[in-house]
Amino acid sequence: MNITFIESLVLGTIGIILTAYYSWHTKKISHEQMLKQLFKEFNERYDLLNEHLLKIEREYPNYVDFNKNNNIELRQKVIDYFNLCAEEYFWYRHKKRIDKVIWRSWHAGMNYWYRLDTIKKLWKKETENNGRISYYLTNNDGFFDE
Repeated sequence: MNITFIESLVLGTIGIILTAYYSWHTKKISHEQMLKQLFKEFNERYDLLNEHLLKIEREYPNYVDFNKNNNIELRQKVIDYFNLCAEEYFWYRHKKRIDKVIWRSWHAGMNYWYRLDTIKKLWKKETENNGRISYYLTNNDGFFDE
């Protein structure tokens, strides 16, 4: 069987289109799997911190009271929470791996806790003197609404 130049060109074009579609589809599936993995991991970590954040909300919403009781364990849990927020922000803003709908939900949750005086003051202390850098932030961005 003798294939003409036109037939070769058509078959080659179809092959390129199928290869491009398969590549795009594979990349999309891979991205969705990564998103699911990140979503699951971040939510599991948040679940471990939620009880501690609720305790702060109930017992120490005021930073002065929190500080008086020298809550080292709770302070560390808040730092863990800040780290979680920073990682979520990093994967959303810098790596573009978190969907905007998911980010809006997480961001609303971050700001729910940030409204507490204790959380807000701990964040201010944590980020003074270039501390923002350790949370992947520049001077002009952040994950809490100020």
